[in-house]
Amino acid sequence: MVNTKNLKRRPVALITGASRGIGRGIALSLAQSGYDLVITGRTVTEGSAINPATGRSLGGSLEETAQQARAYGSSVDIVVADVLDLSDVVASFHRCLEISDGHIDLLVNNAIYVGPGNDVRFADTDPDDIVRRSNGNLIAPLLLTQAFLQHALASPANPTTSLRATILNITSDAGKRTPERMAGNGGWSLMYAATKAGFHRIADMLAHEYGHEGIRCLNINPGLVATERVLDSGANLEWIARSGVAPEIIGRAVVQLLNDPLIGNGAYVHAQEYLREALGDLEYERLLSISSMNGQPL
Repeated sequence: MVNTKNLKRRPVALITGASRGIGRGIALSLAQSGYDLVITGRTVTEGSAINPATGRSLGGSLEETAQQARAYGSSVDIVVADVLDLSDVVASFHRCLEISDGHIDLLVNNAIYVGPGNDVRFADTDPDDIVRRSNGNLIAPLLLTQAFLQHALASPANPTTSLRATILNITSDAGKRTPERMAGNGGWSLMYAATKAGFHRIADMLAHEYGHEGIRCLNINPGLVATERVLDSGANLEWIARSGVAPEIIGRAVVQLLNDPLIGNGAYVHAQEYLREALGDLEYERLLSISSMNGQPL
C-alpha cells in the first residue's frame, strides 16, 4: 500500500479512463482519501462523448471529474490520451510524470477500447476490430505499465513499507471464464475475453518479477457496475443496469484495498465481495443505499 502518513508529500495517482464510470469513481474516492491526481482519457469537456451503442451524447468528462476531485482538496491535472494511439502511450505517461513534478505512486489501469463489435461472434468480427481491441485492452496498458514500472524502479522505496509503487489493474470476469450466453445475447465476445485474459496476467507476473523490489500489483474485478454508458445503452445492457452497483462503490473498494496489508501481492480481488466482507453487511448495504439515493440505479 501507499502509506500517506509516511510521505513528506501527498501521494499521486494516475488513473486512465477517468472521465466517467469506474475510472471516475476511483478518482473521486482517491481524492477523498488524500491523493493528488493525474487523470487521462479522451473526453475533456462535458457533452463531447458519444455512446457507440446508441449514438447519443454520453455524460462525463475529465473536466467534471477534476472539478469534483478538487472540491475534496485534491490537486488534479488532466492529460489527454487515447489507448488506440500506441505511438503516444509512453509519451503520454511522460507528460503525466512531468505535470506531477516527477512523482507518481499509484497507476490505475482502467481505460479500455469501447466500440462496436463486442457483441459479435468471432467469425463475424471485423479484422480491424481484432486489432483495435487488442491494442486498446492489452498493448496500450502493457506499454503504459512498462513506462510506469521503469519510473517506479528508479524511485526510492518508502522506508516504512519498503514499497516503491502500486499498480491496480481493473480486470473482468471475462478474462477468467466462459459466459453462459453467446455474444449478442447477453454474453461477451471472444476478443473481449482474449484481451482481458492477457491483461489479467499482468498483475501476478509483475508481483512475481518485481515484488521483491517494492512493486505491488493487484487485479481488481469490479463486477457489474451501472456506469453512464451502461445506463444509456438500453435493452442490451439492461441486466447490468438492473444488477450493477454505482461506480463509487468500486472507488471505495479500491481505497480499502490500498490500506489492507493482508491482500497478497499479485492477488485477484472481486471488489464488491471484498468490500462487503471488509465492511460487514450492514455498512455495505448502507453504502449501496446512499449510492442509490444519489441517483445511480442499483
